[in-house]
Amino acid sequence: MNNSSSFSSFKKSSLQTSKSLPGARLSPYNGQILLSTGAPSLDAHILGGGLPVGTILLIKEDKHTGYSKLLVKYFLSQGIASGHHVLFSSAEDPSNFIKELPWITSNDSNDPDDKAEVDDKMKIAWRYKEMKKFESGIKTTPTNFKHKQVPIAGSLRQEQPFCYTFDLTKSIPQPSIDSASITLVDVTKWTDEQHDESIYDKLLSEIRRVIDKNNFSSSASPSTGVERNALRIGIHSIASPLWNSNSPHDLYRFFHALRGLLRNSTGLSVITIPAHLYTSNSEPCSFIRRIEHISDAVVELESFAGSSATVNNVYSASYHGLFHVHKLPTINSLISPSVKLSILSGGGGNNLGFKLRRKKFSIETFHLPPEGGLTVRKVINSGGDEGKKDPYDF
Repeated sequence: MNNSSSFSSFKKSSLQTSKSLPGARLSPYNGQILLSTGAPSLDAHILGGGLPVGTILLIKEDKHTGYSKLLVKYFLSQGIASGHHVLFSSAEDPSNFIKELPWITSNDSNDPDDKAEVDDKMKIAWRYKEMKKFESGIKTTPTNFKHKQVPIAGSLRQEQPFCYTFDLTKSIPQPSIDSASITLVDVTKWTDEQHDESIYDKLLSEIRRVIDKNNFSSSASPSTGVERNALRIGIHSIASPLWNSNSPHDLYRFFHALRGLLRNSTGLSVITIPAHLYTSNSEPCSFIRRIEHISDAVVELESFAGSSATVNNVYSASYHGLFHVHKLPTINSLISPSVKLSILSGGGGNNLGFKLRRKKFSIETFHLPPEGGLTVRKVINSGGDEGKKDPYDF
């Protein structure tokens, strides 16, 4: 009876918080508050609807490419579009990174750049035309900009869509950057300083300051007339040589403390790490394994670029790499909600691949193309008849 009442009160509290957070929704599996990563395929395919508030998503970077950076950009762009507070930290110039973020796609259905995707759908052998279509991904449509107004704390606020559709060919406008709530942390300014604290301790102090100053803590009630908001923390290429860390234990303490802060706040984090720098014989070392254990979700991008084993195969023309899922968030549940809710069973039921088109990055079920390729084969007999069907085309 007590367990039932406590769960009921938790669900009621989560419902109230989700209504006050812009662009948030509840998980139908465990009532956890979800926010979008900005990538619809990652939300639906892997996470079972979105990334739970209070969790850390760790992305293991690819050795040869920068695809992981795209997921961080999606995450930050979604936060800015939803009106969330964004904190971004990097050993590179954070301001230039923000200026390169993609922005919301237009509703122009006559955009000539969309013809490439239409042509790609038409490239299928005629013998498969009548067969049922195999859906390897999810359908994405441009965002409906006619938002509905909902009452929040006695006032009207436009209801935000859960996930915007972003165009990689469009950069975020400068007025959107100026009006957004953004905190940039350039860790290189601390590398040359003589101090007792490590870079990770200083970054953690900055994150704690932002949480306290902007009432992101879930244990403290917001001020009167102030709506509760979400905090998105993006950290690019942590533990790279540019971070100039003295000991791996500094990073362990950082992840433990960050997870504790996020558990008691309306924040979530996406962090990329160059795991290939700490890998020997294709096996991650204990350093990476400990970081994976502390994180709530761990994914890895393995591109086909630079791989002699896959660069000449037929599937490298359709996909740019494999998407590995090592760990999924299990907040307020014994198993991950994505096992039941994800479209492509990101928990291991399907092999996943990713592709980068001109306008978007997507994660799909990895499968081989039809045998013989996508072109119709024809044979020419001795009589010069060119229209005869290949006897091996069924």
